[in-house]
Amino acid sequence: MQLKVGHKLQLKLSSQLKETLGETNNNFYMAILIGYVQNNTLIVSMPASDPLTGEPFLEGEQILVRLFSGQCVFSFTVFVDKIIKLPFKYMHLSFPKHISSQTIRKSRRIKCNISASVSDKSIPLVITDLSTTGAEISTTASLGELGTIIMLCFTVKILDRETPLSVKSIIRSTKQTHKNDQKILYFGIEFTELKSDQVFALRSLIYQEIVENPYHAA
Repeated sequence: MQLKVGHKLQLKLSSQLKETLGETNNNFYMAILIGYVQNNTLIVSMPASDPLTGEPFLEGEQILVRLFSGQCVFSFTVFVDKIIKLPFKYMHLSFPKHISSQTIRKSRRIKCNISASVSDKSIPLVITDLSTTGAEISTTASLGELGTIIMLCFTVKILDRETPLSVKSIIRSTKQTHKNDQKILYFGIEFTELKSDQVFALRSLIYQEIVENPYHAA
């Protein structure tokens, strides 16, 4: 998996344990890899606790871990072996025995309906198709000719958390249709100069959509 210190991990109670406990909370929690000892332990940060429910995980619990590395998403189940609280909170997880992986192509895209805008124009837009390299957007006003650079602003919702993105983009294609006697313009745009956290957010959204709505992925 080419894990590195600082790698972001998504954690949740395994479905089998959740059914046993009768839990209804399907949220993932974000943790950071601190380090690991081969075939022995994974050391990760403790996700933020909820003041009403306390710590999200307890020793002995089985959890599902998933992460992105390169063009792949990996997932595996482990147990919480030990929780350390001082000098700061972190967890020792059992070392994974079986790891599954799925490759997410750069061109893998999802159908969507995300409201967006261009930073220097008050033009309402809708993102209808999204990948980690670009998008298709629809609007009733022109955004420019081929090669025009725009700053696309939108918010993605991942694990019930909203992440705002401002992505430098280049118009690569245009087409138009008519709907209810109104002209609709479609622009195919390519993302450029993406930051690592933006790539992570886009990959997370696409993987989440593939899992939850597989027929929306192309």
